[in-house]
Amino acid sequence: MYRIAVVGAGGVGGFFGGRLALLPDVDVIFLLRKGEHADAIMSNGLSVDSEACTPFHVHLKVALRAEDIGPCDAVIVCVKAYSLEAIAPTLKPLMRATDSPTLVLPLLNGISAPKILTSALGAQHCVGGLCKVFAWISKPGVITQRGSNHDITFGELDGSASARVDRLAAVLTRAGIPHLVPAPEAGGVQTAIWEKFGAIVALSGVGAATRATLGEILAEPRTLALFQQVLLEGWAVGTAHGATGLSEAKATKLVGYLRTLPGRGTASMQRDMMEGKISELHAQLGAMVESAQAKGVSTPAISLLYAALLPQERAAEVRAATSSASSGSGRGSGSGTDGAGNLSGRELLCVSDVSRRNGPVTAPRR
Repeated sequence: MYRIAVVGAGGVGGFFGGRLALLPDVDVIFLLRKGEHADAIMSNGLSVDSEACTPFHVHLKVALRAEDIGPCDAVIVCVKAYSLEAIAPTLKPLMRATDSPTLVLPLLNGISAPKILTSALGAQHCVGGLCKVFAWISKPGVITQRGSNHDITFGELDGSASARVDRLAAVLTRAGIPHLVPAPEAGGVQTAIWEKFGAIVALSGVGAATRATLGEILAEPRTLALFQQVLLEGWAVGTAHGATGLSEAKATKLVGYLRTLPGRGTASMQRDMMEGKISELHAQLGAMVESAQAKGVSTPAISLLYAALLPQERAAEVRAATSSASSGSGRGSGSGTDGAGNLSGRELLCVSDVSRRNGPVTAPRR
């Protein structure tokens, strides 16, 4: 039986993993951190209220440690970018050391995930990936998904075809999850990652600075012009790093696509900053600025937004450190949730890290 571990059960992990868990011949186990959401799932199962598919309720297998799951065929990682470096080494028990290495698919914001996972787990395991979905935790044990977008793009990092990618693609097909494996002549998954990274940096950066929703950004000409400038700067960085086809014409097409999405959408980085939580500012805008400097690409708008938002992030880091020191556990405010981005900017909450406590895998009830 094909085995999948899903790391995180928030908007992204809960929606896609829940869909996969409905398949009777696929063994899906969620790796979660102990908390209200995980408690609700273990007690009552996961409910998904969706516009893209028929709403459903499913009882899940849940573990609190990777050791309680063991080797899998695929691992889908849905965590905050700032959590990944600490989490990645804890996933080693999920890896299969054979001629058919475990496929590790990151569905989170930024461009660093493949490098981090490769360093922690080995280059033979990691593929590239991204997703587009408008989903979030509406209350413990419940995921809400809105809009028609709910797809995954993934593939081998070198653009080659592989049996393991084909096998996961077949499973996604049976689960009714739209997906794309980009062809090498289209730039492969690396171009797709840079295309989305530029878009999410623009939405996160402009949204966090203005506190505006997607619809409000698109409706104000000057703010839209800033969004487009940030987008094109980010895509210029991607082009310098080998991405192809990231043109002004594509940017215009993207804005048209964004106009079809729910106007109330916001980026998780923006929401985290508005709530005073640690955000993905460094993993998004900071990483883009660093990547630009590495290739000598000018990014004045991105650099300005990053500098303007830094004081808020530093203050959140201080609050989190103070909270952690006083409680003696975990990261501070906001660390118990996680997400894995989408072009609409609604990369809402997934579990951010893996508990080190012992815990059994709960039996599935369908």
